Amino acid sequence: MLAQDDAYASDTVTAIKIPENIDGAKLVNMVRTEENVVLAGGQGKLSGKIFRIGHMGAVTPADIEEVMEAIKIVLPKVGFSAP
Repeated sequence: MLAQDDAYASDTVTAIKIPENIDGAKLVNMVRTEENVVLAGGQGKLSGKIFRIGHMGAVTPADIEEVMEAIKIVLPKVGFSAP
């Protein structure tokens, strides 16, 4: 999900669209409880449709890789299969 206008883009958080057949709340919860990585769900009309990854402050490439690996582990558990 990319901002159509750079004026709305963020340097501190990335929002990722969740496939329609995936329970977004379950994904966020399982990443936290099983992989000890905190994601944020969407708010308002985006609730259950996106999750957010914060990357402000002292975040290293290794931190981002840890988040990506946690998501990769949990996605199949919530019913996602890569094409």
